[in-house]
Amino acid sequence: MAKVGDMPVYASISGVLRGLLRSGLSVASGFKVGDIDPRCTREHCFTISDKARSVAGGVLEAVLHLLAKEAGYGFQINNSSK
Repeated sequence: MAKVGDMPVYASISGVLRGLLRSGLSVASGFKVGDIDPRCTREHCFTISDKARSVAGGVLEAVLHLLAKEAGYGFQINNSSK
């Protein structure tokens, strides 16, 4: 899958290689140097996972909330009793 110096690095699982660190980086022993999709479906390399989509949706929601707050579109909950 890769080389560290002259030593080959082998994947511990089979599948489709989705990503690999660029050449020339320094890494520690045991560091993940690539991403393998064990589903062995090439088309999955060109899509976003459900987990990544959920994380991205949460980030988008947080950014929109902050932008709305800065623009004065936020709302306040009045908890004072009469």
